[in-house]
This record gives sequence, C-alpha cells and structure tokens, in this order.
Amino acid sequence: MDRRYLIVFIVCAVIMVGTGVLWSPDVDEDLTEDLPGQVTGRGFTTSVTCQACHPAQYDAWHRSYHRTMTQVATPSTVLGAFDDIVLEDRGYRYQFERRGDEIWAEMPDPFWFETPPWLMEILDDDFPESPPRIEARVVMSTGSHHMQNYWVRRPDQGDGYLEPDNGALIQLPWIWLIHEERWIPNQDSFLGPPSVSVEGPVRWNGDCSACHSVATEPRASESYDRFDTRTVELGIACEACHGPAEEHVRFYQSPVRRYLQYFRKLWGEDAPDPTIANPAKLDQRRSVETCGQCHSFGEWRDQEGLRRSGVPFRPGDELDEYRSVFLHTEDPEDPLLLEMLETEPTALDDRFWRDGTIRVAGREYNGFLESSGHTDEMTCLSCHSMHEYETPDTQLDPNVTGNRSCLGCHTDYVDEVSEHTRHLPESSGSECMNCHMPHTTYGLFSAMRSHRIDNPSARVSLESGRPNACNLCHLDETLEWTSQYLNEWYEQPLVELDEDERAIAASALWILRGDAVQRTILGWHMGWDAAREVSGHTWMAPYLTQLLVDPYSATRQVAYRSMVTLPGFQDFEYDFLAPLSEREEKTNEALERWIRAGGPQRAGAHLLIDEEAWIDFEEWSRLLAERDQTPVTIIE
Repeated sequence: MDRRYLIVFIVCAVIMVGTGVLWSPDVDEDLTEDLPGQVTGRGFTTSVTCQACHPAQYDAWHRSYHRTMTQVATPSTVLGAFDDIVLEDRGYRYQFERRGDEIWAEMPDPFWFETPPWLMEILDDDFPESPPRIEARVVMSTGSHHMQNYWVRRPDQGDGYLEPDNGALIQLPWIWLIHEERWIPNQDSFLGPPSVSVEGPVRWNGDCSACHSVATEPRASESYDRFDTRTVELGIACEACHGPAEEHVRFYQSPVRRYLQYFRKLWGEDAPDPTIANPAKLDQRRSVETCGQCHSFGEWRDQEGLRRSGVPFRPGDELDEYRSVFLHTEDPEDPLLLEMLETEPTALDDRFWRDGTIRVAGREYNGFLESSGHTDEMTCLSCHSMHEYETPDTQLDPNVTGNRSCLGCHTDYVDEVSEHTRHLPESSGSECMNCHMPHTTYGLFSAMRSHRIDNPSARVSLESGRPNACNLCHLDETLEWTSQYLNEWYEQPLVELDEDERAIAASALWILRGDAVQRTILGWHMGWDAAREVSGHTWMAPYLTQLLVDPYSATRQVAYRSMVTLPGFQDFEYDFLAPLSEREEKTNEALERWIRAGGPQRAGAHLLIDEEAWIDFEEWSRLLAERDQTPVTIIE
C-alpha cells in the first residue's frame, strides 16, 4: 500500500475515534451536556474504528437491536408520540411535547416518590404534600424492538428538600409500545401485582448502564446520590463482545500484517487473534461467558469498583472471577445473594420455577448452567450469529436453523427424527426446540424459549409448576395424558396425580388456579400457531376472556394479543389498562362473540365446556377459588 494512503487511513481513524458515537452532527451542545461524558482510553476505541476493515460485520451489527439498545434522543431515534400528549396515571398528569427537534416532558418530580418516611418527618412542613412539577428534556432512549423508554436529567429546582440535578439519568415513567403504538405506565410493562402507588425513579447510570452501553463508568458517590458518569459508547457495540480494540487497531495498521492475516485465512489457518477477543474462537466456556456477562441473573462481585469504574470483566476473562451468577437454592450461602434477599426476600421465588429453571427473560446463561449434560460442546453461537443472521428479531444463524443445530451432535437421530419424536417428520412436534426448549420464560409481554435444555416431564410440572412441552402444545390434554405417553414412549415413570390432574386439561388448571407466571405463559400459548394447530382453538375464547380480567396487567395484555388472533376477534377492541368495570363489560362482549361464532368445535368435560357452548361454571368457579395468589414480580 502506498505510504500516503496509509497516512490518510490513520488520520481518518484518529478523527473518528476523537469524534465518537455520542458526537454525531444531529446532537446539539445542550443535549451533549446532559448525556454521560464520552471517554476513550483503557484500550477502547469505539465501533467506528471497526467499520473500515470489517464492513459486513459492522453493517450486521448496525442493523441489530443490540446497536439500538441505547441511543441519544433525536428525531431519527425516538419512536414514541410526543406531539402535545397528555397522559394520566395513578392520579398524576404527564405532558409531552416537541419543541422543534427537542423533546420535553412536564411531570411530577420523580424524586419526591422515593423520599423515605424518616426524611419526610425531619423535613416536616418543608416537605411538599404533593410532588412539585418539573420540566425536563428527554436526552436518551433505550429499546427499539418491542418497546422504547426514555431518560431525562432532573433540572435544578432549588426546592431545598432534595439535591438538585445530581447527574443521574432518570427514566420517564411511561413506555412506548412499538407495535401497538401507545403509551403505557412503566409499572404496567412488567409482570407484577397491581399497585396504586407510583414507584420511585429508575437511574440509568447505576441500574442499566452495565449492560446497555460499553465500559460505562458510573462514577457514583458512595450513597449513589450523585453521578459524574462517563461511557465509551452507548448501545451494545463491538467492544462489548470483542473487548478493547486499541491494540488490534494499532497492530493491523501495518498493511503487511493485514495481508498476512488475510492469506492465513485463505490457507485455512484461522487461529485466534491475540490482539482481540473473538467469541467464535474462544474456548467453549469463555465464549458462552461473553454473552453471560449480561444475559444472567446475578451481581458483580466488586460492588465498590462497579460504583466507580463500572464492570471490570472483559471478553475472554473467566466470568466467575468478576460476577456471581445466582442459582435457585433452598439454603443460600453466597453473601451477594444473601444481601439481595434482605431487601428482596422473594428474589429467587420470583425468578425461578421451583425446580431451579430460570423463568425471566434475558437470563439465558442461567438456563445454560442448568442444562447439565447437554451443553458440553455448545456455545451461544451454536444457534445464534451476531453477524450472519436471518432476522434481527432472534439473530439465529441461518446455517443451523431448525433441527440442524441439534443434529450436528445428535447424529443418531438424523435419519430417524420421527422415530424419536413419535411425531410426523415435518410437524412442529418433531422440532427439537419445541420439546427440549419450550416457551416457559416470561419477558416483554411474551413467552420465550427456555435455555435450560431438558426433556419433557409430567413429574417436573407436578412438582415445580413449570409447564411441560407436551401440554404447552397439546393444550386440550390432561397431565395424565402426558404422563402416560411419556411412560409408553420414553419409559418415564408414571406420576401420581389427583382427580383434577387426571380429568381436566392441564392448560385449564394452569389458567384458572395457577400463579401469575403460569397464567401468562398459557395465555401466550393460546396464540401460538403450533399449539392451536394440534389443540384446536374454538374452545379457547372463554379462557382468554378469563385472563382479560386478571389482576396482573401484563397477563391481560398477553391474553388480548392471543385473543385477537381468534376467528371473529380480529376487530375486538380492548384496553388492558382500562378500569375493571370496562374490562368486565368487554369480557361479556367477548363471550357473546364466541357464541355467535359457533362456540367450540372441540369440547368435553376435560375442557369444562360442552358442545352447546355451556361452560361448567361450578367447576370453573371452584378452580378459580383455588388460584395460587402468591405475589409474583418478574424484573426483566
């Protein structure tokens, strides 16, 4: 390469590094002052340095939801409606508006809601009885796939009862649902018990930055009441997965080295590059831990260092040295877990099924750790690809979609899948993941695949409450039906069941007397094409109607999404946040629609519905009275 061109390349790279992703042309100076300060160093260079040599990989990342996880709030990145919007929630009013290219919110001061009672007593008459109203500019967004939320800096108020602008980015307490194109309160975006009170603010600096940006330093005070946050890059960018790239960039500034590396690949030499971490070339455990740094339920071991300097883990490191990943246990000994349980006693019960299977989305690494005997040679890249994927929705590798990711190791089944599954070869029942990774994880108003790879088991369902794959597809069958077939086909021991479990469809039991997670998971499956194909769907409307008045708002929304896919319900209008009286009226309308549509084409005592569309209300009411009312909160 001509030396002049090399100099131009280096100069451009330096300019790009200095510019950085936060300093784009459409980010004004006032907005920049409210965002985390950008800092390089510590070996980081930002994603802009990767594009020149890795254009295809950069383009795939740029199209991904990882890249848009956290963005500066500009007209091109904000998806929500902010044009003179007035919203009300739990007795408080919020007003959003656009001022040219700027987005503003006028709302109750979020800090007021988290003031502890002891401080209120000290302040006494100086503490306002109701929250003062503030105006704040929206400066940042997170999310762009299912929903998007927004962050503001609380302005200086001079009110005397709380510190003024303390550097924290505070979440706007409303979330924009992208597909529905509507606002909902943040509290109603999670699966949790109903609440009439407003929660205190969420701080991006301390709560979200570790996984939603690259190498962010919270630079928080000891009590987390002041921040001077710095970040390398917003969003989940290249160096989150590959580690600091400065040495890599410096090393390959030499054209000779670049060409040598290129020809080594042509000659079939594809050894790991010592100047950068590549999860595809790390050993199996280190590769999985690269994803596990964020996709796990646990705590960073050095909390003091985290407060100041952020996450110390770098791809290629041993995760356990830096992060304690929590597993379900009856007798916890981990001091970090014990500390969490002091303030959140139900942390394990909420997040895990009773058999130890994680049931909250985004914690796939926990599922991996629970998959004993199935993951000795697997990594996340056995199924997923960050740079060659069919769709950014799942980022599945097109070369191993379907059963190919499994049959690469389980070669005995390649030519006899149907003999193993006892289902037709091309049916959903012969898809490995449907049986061994069923949708028993909750997140984002959806059921998601469990990443604990195991076998369907009626016993596990009975003992842990975790629905099994058979009854999640065959929604019209009983737990006894499942136990008998698993015994006949795979020699699993028969399970001792009570009268209801022998006589009533498992889905009906989970919806009527199950806990909030069971009800929600089953509500989603009633909209799942694979389940409706084998179970029929004309009998499902009464069960989904029951979920429309569920006390958990997220459960209601999941059920509604399934209901509008039923014949005759495509134009059914319903608001899962409407007052109870309105929701009860809609349930009556839904049942009337169901009867007008012809009622059930599949019926029976096991479904509590007869062929004339009469519901066995006595049994229905009995099961509802037995509902598991244990409060559940899923924190995604």
